[in-house]
Amino acid sequence: MSEVSPTRMNLLIRKRQIKIAQQGASLLKNKRDALLREFMDLIKPILKDRKELDENLKKAMSVLAIALGIDGAEKLESAALATKREYILKVEEKRVWGVKLPSIEGAEMRRSILERGYSPLSITSRIDLTAEAFENIVNLIVRMAPMEIKLKKLGGEIKKTTRRVNALEERLIPDLKAQVKFIRQVLEDREREDKFRLKRLKSKKVKMGRK
Repeated sequence: MSEVSPTRMNLLIRKRQIKIAQQGASLLKNKRDALLREFMDLIKPILKDRKELDENLKKAMSVLAIALGIDGAEKLESAALATKREYILKVEEKRVWGVKLPSIEGAEMRRSILERGYSPLSITSRIDLTAEAFENIVNLIVRMAPMEIKLKKLGGEIKKTTRRVNALEERLIPDLKAQVKFIRQVLEDREREDKFRLKRLKSKKVKMGRK
């Protein structure tokens, strides 16, 4: 504590710093709790969507394998080229306790057989089922992407906020309190010494007066 000058001004400054640090820790805890609620709200829908995506991927790979085996890669590639199109995504951001979270919107990927760009007479039902299966997957990915990004960002921000709370509560505030205790102790010791000196002076004056 040698770096701390034990004055009344420093005592007031340290007390004020403790109050500010405690308020900061409280605000950070509120932020962490709000982010944690957002994080927990995302868990169930994400797990549900991941399960649905796994099921759709298995289905898509199964129909693709059948189409490849029966219709051949050339017909599949020809149909894929015919169905090629641009897919525009609308990306926006919102802030939750200062954290930027994305919102992604895209057009419906699933189309009817007449909207896919190839002639229904030139392809088999197996190829059309393959196209439908992979369109479903794209829809799911677009729906899941913002939630997955949110989950990652929220998790990172929760960790960072927790570290800041711990730094305040476990290091800064205890250090400031220790400094306050040290300054008080020194000031009290000085006060006792001053009182003792005054008593001695009074005692001397009384003795001198008697002489």
